[in-house]
Amino acid sequence: MNRRINEFISKIDELISRIGPIKSSWYSDIAGSGFKMNAEYEAVMTEAISLIETIYGRGTPHYQRILHFYNEGHLHALKKVEGLLIGTKRNIESGILDELTSLILIDIKKDFLETAATLLEESQKDPAAVLACIVLEDSLKRLAKRSGVEDAQDKEMGITARKLLAAKVIEKSTNQSIQSFKNLRNAALHAQWDEVSAESVNQLLAFLPIFFEKHRL
Repeated sequence: MNRRINEFISKIDELISRIGPIKSSWYSDIAGSGFKMNAEYEAVMTEAISLIETIYGRGTPHYQRILHFYNEGHLHALKKVEGLLIGTKRNIESGILDELTSLILIDIKKDFLETAATLLEESQKDPAAVLACIVLEDSLKRLAKRSGVEDAQDKEMGITARKLLAAKVIEKSTNQSIQSFKNLRNAALHAQWDEVSAESVNQLLAFLPIFFEKHRL
């Protein structure tokens, strides 16, 4: 597991350990009900809401659920929060969230490429080139990480591609295609617009979907 995942798990464990005493502080009588450890309850819920938002995203059902539990504000709702945290930990440990992240990234890449294609159709080759090159470079780094190709994350796009070729992750023809986009990438990301052509951007936009499908990116 990477450092970020370990941090999530550690935070979840910490929150769960703090929930136990808060549950024990619940009271209910004629005068009313609530948590005697109210300040700690508010602190734990604030941290848990932020954590769930970070892991799943603001618009997800899990985020909406924890907000609902917080608004309910009683012992049963806190137990549901505890269950949500336990389930999230298990999802992280089993790799389900990695799959979710991959699906989200696919949607983001699709949006980027659709936007780039639209920009190109509108004769805005420069921003189209930037978007397409960012997607290509990010995809290469993710492919290297997934394939266990070391020392490729902070390398120039052409070097990353050669490392993938050496590790037999990509084929020679794929590497040649990627190397042919180096000049476009450098020009687009350094604002050398005279060196960016609509034809080269179009070629990259045609290459990327094939590359994604072949390597399941």
